[in-house]
Amino acid sequence: MKVGNLMDHKLKELMNQATFDPSKERKDLTIQHLCKEIEKGEIVLPIFQTYIRWTKKKAVSLFNYQLSGKAAVSPISINLIDDPSQVIEQISFLDRKLLDTENLVGKLSVADGQQRLSANYKAYSNDPDFENIVFDLHKGMFRIIDITSSPENYQIPVGILYNKNHDVYLDYVNNKNYLKKDNVKDLLSTIRKKHETYYYVVNFAKNMTKEEQMKWFDVLNLAGSQVTATMVYLTDLLVKGIDFYTDYTNPFADTLHAYGFYDLFPRKSAEISIPLAALNPAFYKVTSKKRISNSSPIPSDVQPKLVGRASVADIQKMIDITLESLKNTLEFVTTTTGVKTPDRIDIITYLIGLFINNDVSQMNKYQKDFLIKWINNINFVNNSNKVRRDKYNSLLQDYESLSNEQLPVFS
Repeated sequence: MKVGNLMDHKLKELMNQATFDPSKERKDLTIQHLCKEIEKGEIVLPIFQTYIRWTKKKAVSLFNYQLSGKAAVSPISINLIDDPSQVIEQISFLDRKLLDTENLVGKLSVADGQQRLSANYKAYSNDPDFENIVFDLHKGMFRIIDITSSPENYQIPVGILYNKNHDVYLDYVNNKNYLKKDNVKDLLSTIRKKHETYYYVVNFAKNMTKEEQMKWFDVLNLAGSQVTATMVYLTDLLVKGIDFYTDYTNPFADTLHAYGFYDLFPRKSAEISIPLAALNPAFYKVTSKKRISNSSPIPSDVQPKLVGRASVADIQKMIDITLESLKNTLEFVTTTTGVKTPDRIDIITYLIGLFINNDVSQMNKYQKDFLIKWINNINFVNNSNKVRRDKYNSLLQDYESLSNEQLPVFS
């Protein structure tokens, strides 16, 4: 194309951009309407939002803000699907199941706002996840109570107060002496009505591609959760049929919990990075590739793209091997005499790597004595990534080359 024609084409493209105003593609929709659309399956999610979740504390903050905030909650951003061939894979809002392409025409895909919609829907449907979130009339706010406690007479569960069924709300209130007082009941009914008719501004786009929808989400970033390379990797796995949480992270956490080490696993801050890093040794075991320097089982060495390129069968092998090694590790540290209880997850993930590389049943007396001393003396405080990698390499090398003549010195 000649330079003149190229410039004319560019000017025309810019004119089209300048004359199209996407801010006019918007509607005001109530929380009740949005919840009904979710219930009918009309609102769906792009697959990259699969693993993004709010804590109960964040949901409580939303409920309190919707009740007493002096400004409206931020808009919801939705991609209207007319041409399914243009969009990223979609999942159902309620059960996060992958949807067939032919079922996507006319669906509303949430580019940003699924946490707010999820929180409101859980209240609307009285989801068990929110059973210990209550509106406390004495404090004048929503709050979280102990999961083992029952609400006080001046408290009402959010799943009752905002329940989709008005009779459920009335039955609860009318059976509580304090709540059924006229002035209290009138107040609760007003709060309930405000929630049902609370408007969200919903901004619409149409047939955004995967890249466009992810970019939109990233620019908005209203909920403080960016789409990272790791998150994209996890959703790509889901398309392949592997659910990182169901198939791996949850069993990983459950095993730690069963052996009394759940507190070492900070679920919200490292629920992805720690298990993903623990897959590194299994990756090299399964693929027989030469291990690189930054492949230790530490969060800074996660290799999502590398693992993601493997076949489904090989990824499943990596998961199985890692979970088996985790059990071997926890058996060793909980049943071996003289082992100090590990106080850092690093000790466990390093041993996972060691036991993936070495058959536990072949451990000799000197290797066992070495590991006891290593566990009891290793120090990970204020270690740089390089030092942590060096310590992992030394663990593998010292264990494999151990003789009865000399035991390694720890630092």
